[in-house]
Amino acid sequence: MPVIRARLVGRTNEVETLRQALKAVRAGAGRTVVVAGEAGIGKTRLVDELTSDADGFLVLSGQCADSGSGPVPHAAPGGLLAGIVATHGPEATVEAAGPAAGALSAVAPQLVVPGTDAGADRLPEVLADLLARTAAGRPVVAVVEDLHWSDDVTRALVVRLARAAPPGLLLLLTYRSDDVGRAHPLRTVVTELDRARLATRIDLRRLGQDEVREMARDLLTGTGDEPDDDLADLAERSEGVPFYVEELVGFLGTDLPDSLRDILLLRYWSLGREAQALCRVVSAAGSRVWHDVLDDVLADQRPAGSGSGAHPGVGPQPEERAREAIDAHVLVATDVGYAFRHALVQEAVYAELLPGERRRLHAAYARALERALTTRARSVAKLSRIADHWWRAGILDRALAAAVVAHEAATAAATSAAVSLGERALELWEQVPDAERVAGVTHHELLRAVAESLRGSTRVDRALAVAHEALAEWPDDDPVGQAAVLADIALIAGHAGSDEGPDAIDRALALVPPGLDDTVRAQVLILRARHAMLDGRRAESAAAATEAYDAATAVGSPELASVALNLRGVSRFQLGDRDGLAEIDRGREIAGDTWQGLSRYYINGSDARLTEGLWDEAADIAAEGVVAAREHGASEGSRAMLEGNIVEAMIGRGDWAEAARWYERKVPMIHTSVYAVYLGERRTWLAMWRGQVAWAQAEARRKAATWERFGRLELQIRSHVAVTRAELALLRDDPAEALRLASDAVDPDAPRSPTYDLEPLAVAARAIADLRAAGQEVDDAPYRAALAECSGWRTYPAWAAVFEAELGTGAWTAVLDLPGPAYLVPYALQRDGERLLDAGDRAGARSALAAAVGAARKIGAGLLVDQAQGLLERAGLAGRPADSGGAGRTGPAATPPSDDGLAALTAREQQVLALVAEGLTNGQIAERLFISAKTASVHVSAILRKLNVSTRTEAALLAAR
Repeated sequence: MPVIRARLVGRTNEVETLRQALKAVRAGAGRTVVVAGEAGIGKTRLVDELTSDADGFLVLSGQCADSGSGPVPHAAPGGLLAGIVATHGPEATVEAAGPAAGALSAVAPQLVVPGTDAGADRLPEVLADLLARTAAGRPVVAVVEDLHWSDDVTRALVVRLARAAPPGLLLLLTYRSDDVGRAHPLRTVVTELDRARLATRIDLRRLGQDEVREMARDLLTGTGDEPDDDLADLAERSEGVPFYVEELVGFLGTDLPDSLRDILLLRYWSLGREAQALCRVVSAAGSRVWHDVLDDVLADQRPAGSGSGAHPGVGPQPEERAREAIDAHVLVATDVGYAFRHALVQEAVYAELLPGERRRLHAAYARALERALTTRARSVAKLSRIADHWWRAGILDRALAAAVVAHEAATAAATSAAVSLGERALELWEQVPDAERVAGVTHHELLRAVAESLRGSTRVDRALAVAHEALAEWPDDDPVGQAAVLADIALIAGHAGSDEGPDAIDRALALVPPGLDDTVRAQVLILRARHAMLDGRRAESAAAATEAYDAATAVGSPELASVALNLRGVSRFQLGDRDGLAEIDRGREIAGDTWQGLSRYYINGSDARLTEGLWDEAADIAAEGVVAAREHGASEGSRAMLEGNIVEAMIGRGDWAEAARWYERKVPMIHTSVYAVYLGERRTWLAMWRGQVAWAQAEARRKAATWERFGRLELQIRSHVAVTRAELALLRDDPAEALRLASDAVDPDAPRSPTYDLEPLAVAARAIADLRAAGQEVDDAPYRAALAECSGWRTYPAWAAVFEAELGTGAWTAVLDLPGPAYLVPYALQRDGERLLDAGDRAGARSALAAAVGAARKIGAGLLVDQAQGLLERAGLAGRPADSGGAGRTGPAATPPSDDGLAALTAREQQVLALVAEGLTNGQIAERLFISAKTASVHVSAILRKLNVSTRTEAALLAAR
């Protein structure tokens, strides 16, 4: 019954898709291909077909594995890393990983000493960078199989690689589609890869009857047997699944089983009793087993006093029994042990175990793996396997102890594993007598640790509930411990959008008065300062930060002192005191190399510059923070916020296409949290202004409840959400709703903040103007008063100019030369063109609208392009001379010329050139644009220089062309 490999049948298109991907990667591109299909459909066979043609490529393979109760941590990343080490050697691999090499200890503790250089939670990033560097020197095919058994580290790794698409890397992913239900964590990943077009997807179908016959004839011919003319029974029994065809074809002419499970056991049943017994022992190990561990398990099962013989069912020569199973294609030999030829067969053989036999084998494996820890480096995967074997053996005290140890090891390195192990420990606690002694930890301490694991996995609602359980059980004679748990609750509540944080902080501070434990007190005061600052209560925040600084200084903690200074500096800055920036910078100085202090500087320091419109400074600080975050093993959330600040600087400067690409890659992969709200709202705002209005309207409706929940806690979110939703309401022609949304800026009960009030006030002015145009009386006095309170802010002049122009009490041209976000220039030009059309100045309107189109296209503001062009078309001004009331006068085309010199003109220079083309003098241009004649002359000189012409007439002709 040998298994002869048949030609790939019915997969012509799929093979060609893979070969095209391989060709693109060989040429220097990066590609990701996802192969999906049910169990046995031929995913691995298709991958093998590709890798056999990958001459010149380094092929790396990692396979996810199931422990029986969840994914084996780091199984696939471990395989990929092992391939890199085998190719380049341990020293070169560690050197290539750079300062963050310590993260590799989570999967290969024998390679790097655990705990050095970087946090293990950075494994996806570090391994992705290592693969990218490897691919830079030689093209790589990285295969990750069985993603339906993946842990979150593996999913994060493949997502990172798919987003980055490193040149020279083909990432090939496989998973069982029938095992990925609606709630499966892989489903979100696959959906987002499809939606963001980050991967090519191949869905393998079952073979048709003719294709089954063709495959069977190939297999039968390969064995020397004559093809069977009647293969209808084979096609029916195999149901078109290639693996079943392979299993059945050697048994043609016999009574074939009816069930698919029995088909899987055909080769197993053909073995002798001792070989079957060996296969059952191997099946309890999971997907594969090491030689020495198997030997230990076989010896463990030997009855006392029976001599040196092996497991009684296997007999004294297990190697011979293994050879028999390998020859029958039930098992395969690997470099380090044995595995089943197909996971389906392992599952079927495991199901043959009797309950008692199953428990004994799992207990034997747990003992063998524990003994192996004395000769092998400890890893999360090994500890997790031990805990799983004890649990499945039904030895609950050992299962509890092992789960607690594994949970502690997994907390920093494997979030999903930490959560499952921690929750299993909690589940076992009530079933184990004297559980505290067995576990070596109290129940309330375990609850607190599990809550932290849940927070790390972004399951914040569950984390909050478990933290409350920990608090309820915490001993009354440990007020410091209670205060620490209350601080946890306040932190988790902020991530969950719950408003219970301030109350938890107040209770915590009451438990740790000055002098009891000033370290914990300083930590809680920092939380109070942060909550108050985010809610806009800056004076309260500054006071709490000062108290936190004093407590941190008293206990000699530069890290806590730096965070306190940072928060005080931010609060002072947002109150209008620019000396707050110096305090933010001083916080960085005393932070030293502590990431908590540095992260606050990089995030808040860059954010402060963003609110002032200092785009380049903000981007430089945040970019420095991204580098530091990698070196310190920062969380994904911190890195996302820093990268998000860089992207906000891009938006301010007008680099919208690049910003949109970043949001498209990043936002869909972030779980619901404060980070997702920050970035998702900004993505929606940008999409609206880029012209994707329908999508933005739908997204704002879909996220409204979440945005409001988090907005209750943070003023920045409230302000941004109010602006985005108000502008969307204006686009729906609903100015009343827009004004309601923007009116928080004048709410007497809400904190005043020039940082976040100026933009809502400008939107409110537009809504007031629209309501007045519809005949409604609206008092703008409260809005003017609120605007006046912001007069000391750096960006005040630009937003005040927009405010007055919206209400018709100021000129739109006044906005053009003031510092502000890039989109205000095309917006002001478009609005001025609209005003000029209403006033009957067709030539002026055409000039302003044409300039608006050019400036909007330059940054990618599709909404303004559409609005300005629509006005030109409706007025009959698009693509023809403007009718200004004089014969023969011509203006610029609505679409800016493609000439390099014209493209180099600023929006203001394009507007001046349009007026030059109309024949206006510098004085007339100055009068039209509300600028000085000298400024107009400077603009004209710059235009002539950029266009490389010497006269105004030449410039006008070029513009007309």
